[in-house]
Amino acid sequence: DYVNWKQYEGEWVSVQLGNSGKTIRQIGCLATSLAIQIAKSGVQTNIGEFNPGTFVEYLNGQNAFSDGGALLNYSDVELAAPGFKYQGFIDVLYMSKEEKLNTIAGIVNQAGVYAVAEVKGETGQHWVAIDSVSGDTIKMMDPGSSNTDMWDTYDWYNTSRIVYYKVG
Repeated sequence: DYVNWKQYEGEWVSVQLGNSGKTIRQIGCLATSLAIQIAKSGVQTNIGEFNPGTFVEYLNGQNAFSDGGALLNYSDVELAAPGFKYQGFIDVLYMSKEEKLNTIAGIVNQAGVYAVAEVKGETGQHWVAIDSVSGDTIKMMDPGSSNTDMWDTYDWYNTSRIVYYKVG
């Protein structure tokens, strides 16, 4: 079911991120993308019925969001899913298309690694969950659309950051 989780539909759309006054519908792309990857990984969570809303509510209880609704630390995800270990991020904005593709493939083609990508760069901000890389195609689970081809949907040039986690 997680493949179809969207920030704009579902029982969680009105859940606020921290004290921001902003909801998952408005600014929940990163939280939804991370929830998708946690669910995909099958890792145990500290949350009964896991979905983007219960994930954000749990992180709210841990004061994991800034006043603007941003996730304060990528490692805070481990508070909800202790086995989903933050590995780091790579800023890729100024890389060539080939360098970005190779960097992303090098991350997501490792066993037990799950990544999210910021795909709008300096033109805004939007996060998606990376599903797989095959050839020069990056498949995504996008909380903001039903599209699945990352660079058919978002200009490759604007992909700016990859954040990744490991299970096991």
